[in-house]
Amino acid sequence: MTPVLDLRHVDVDLPLGGFLTRAGLPILRDVNLSVGRGESVALVGESGSGKTTLARAVMGLQAVTAGEVHFDGTAIAGRDGFSRLRRDAAMMFQDATASLSPRLTVGYLVTEPFRIHRQPLPDPARMARDLLATVGLPPAIADRYPHELSGGQARRVGVARALALRPRLVIADEPTAGLDVSVQAEVLNLMADLRRDMGLAYLIITHNLALVRHVADRIVVLYLGRVVEEGPTAQVFAAPAHPYTASLVAAEPKPDPRKRRADLAIRGEMPSVLRRPAGCEFHTRCPLARDLCRATAPDLRPTTSGRLARCHFADHHQEQGDHHALEN
Repeated sequence: MTPVLDLRHVDVDLPLGGFLTRAGLPILRDVNLSVGRGESVALVGESGSGKTTLARAVMGLQAVTAGEVHFDGTAIAGRDGFSRLRRDAAMMFQDATASLSPRLTVGYLVTEPFRIHRQPLPDPARMARDLLATVGLPPAIADRYPHELSGGQARRVGVARALALRPRLVIADEPTAGLDVSVQAEVLNLMADLRRDMGLAYLIITHNLALVRHVADRIVVLYLGRVVEEGPTAQVFAAPAHPYTASLVAAEPKPDPRKRRADLAIRGEMPSVLRRPAGCEFHTRCPLARDLCRATAPDLRPTTSGRLARCHFADHHQEQGDHHALEN
């Protein structure tokens, strides 16, 4: 089946500025990523790994330097192409309140996509009420302004706005950021219900691995703008094939200190994309690095389980992860 979203060898450079500067800041490199119809894919990695830049590139908010973005089997290019894509794909921004204009009412904001894309809107007030009801908000919210909303309400308004044109793909950038735990659960349950009822596909960008376990079918791990591991959620958590993924999983808070793995702790800071390390780009921080890692860059290749990992010793790390899972 043709995926709803398919990125092929995508590079993204950000301009450095300056009259004599031609080179850009290399954020994403050779990214291949797909999202199937009705599938939920999580994009994880540290801050600065390129997750939000990738989301912006998908929506045409950031220019793609090389590679192709395909939506529903069609290559998307140019202003007109991305304008059409935005009718079938929507984005939930990380800061829900800041993404809403403070000068407009909630009712206007949730129906604004119809005006932007010149879609028929015979009864805006009724459409606003219907969209708000879809995300569990009362009709009275339509007359409020964004500063009058709680964090959870602003997030639900962002969901309603994203759903206005009934998209096939929703890109959710940190959908639970800044919310109380109880409100996080409400938002996640809402997203799961909408996925079931509307057949939505999700690309979820998050640092919250607990969220990933709850909502994602598949995980894509980014490090320095490259995909370093990809696979089904349960398999990746049970036995990570890349040391970076293993370190992220090990960093999850655990109530039992005996189950914390200090041997997988990440050392130091992420290198600058302007000075990418030779060989494996993770070797400067990897607790398991060897001489081969420092000299030769690994390819993203299938492991024995069928997952993808950018590591010379992926099968070995995966096997060790399986043994550790059995011990615990």
